[in-house]
Amino acid sequence: MHTVITRDGRTLAVEQWGVPDGTPVFYLHGTPVGRLARHPDDSLYTRLGIRLITFDRPGLGGSTPLPGRRVVDGADDVAAVADALGLDEFAVYGVSGGGPHALAFAARHPGRAVRVATLAAPAPRDAEGLDWTA
Repeated sequence: MHTVITRDGRTLAVEQWGVPDGTPVFYLHGTPVGRLARHPDDSLYTRLGIRLITFDRPGLGGSTPLPGRRVVDGADDVAAVADALGLDEFAVYGVSGGGPHALAFAARHPGRAVRVATLAAPAPRDAEGLDWTA
C-alpha cells in the first residue's frame, strides 16, 4: 500500500497489481469493501498486460473520511491518484457502489477516461422515470 494526499489534505490508500508500465485500469470497488477487492488471481493482470489500480474511498480502509461527500467527489479522488501516479489517460471500471463513481469520473474528466465500464451499479432511488423495483 502507498498513500496519496489530496488537495484538501486527506489521505487515500492505494494499491497496484500487474505490470507497472502496463495498460492502466482503475478498479473502483463496491460498497462496503475496499482497495483489496479484485480478481483473486493476480497473475491475470500480468498475463493481460494490465496495471490495476485501486484505492479506498473516503472513510473506508486506510482513507481519511470526507464528511458530506457526494458520489461526484469521488471523481476528484480518482484524478488525485492518477496525478500522483503520472497518468493522463486510463480506463475506469466500477462494480456495484463503485459504478456511479466510475461514471462520475468519466463525466467530470471526459478527456482522461479512455474507457468506462460498470457492473451491477445502482441508480439513484429518486431518479426521474426510474421504477426502482422494476
